[in-house]
Amino acid sequence: ELQSGRFDCPDRLFFDVGGCWNSCLTSTSDVKELTPEFFTCPEIFSNTNNFPLGETQSGVNISNVKLPPWAKGSAYEFVRLHRLALESEYVSLNLNHWVDLIFGYKQRGPEAAAAHNVFHYLSYEGSVDLDKITDEVDRKATESHIQNFGQTPSQLLIKLPHPTRNPAD
Repeated sequence: ELQSGRFDCPDRLFFDVGGCWNSCLTSTSDVKELTPEFFTCPEIFSNTNNFPLGETQSGVNISNVKLPPWAKGSAYEFVRLHRLALESEYVSLNLNHWVDLIFGYKQRGPEAAAAHNVFHYLSYEGSVDLDKITDEVDRKATESHIQNFGQTPSQLLIKLPHPTRNPAD
């Protein structure tokens, strides 16, 4: 199991939205995904079971996720505003760019590099044939990497940008 079935060290847990945002903007090794729960489930930001998650090296006790000031200390407000942003006209008109990065022509190759959208080679579908890895240790390590760190989705749109949605009016 990942992390030997234990919580990871406190410094690597998700405990601060703003800190996580800054880290993703400044570190190429810090990659996060906004799962659907960010837009639907305020409970994910609260340690309601009071699990002992530890203390960071800088002395921060980890419990509930620290939210940005605009959420006014409320996970419900955070989710409500996130959903409003996701459902906004601006996002709808620009969703095609996300499709290009995740499923489209900017997922691989020069367009991906130009968009700073390049990941570890094992994350790409078809990048390795596990049946051809003869060394047992190498095969298990490769399988473990794929299982624990995931893969990019299948590339569906290879040559052209996804079209923009027409404005609502």
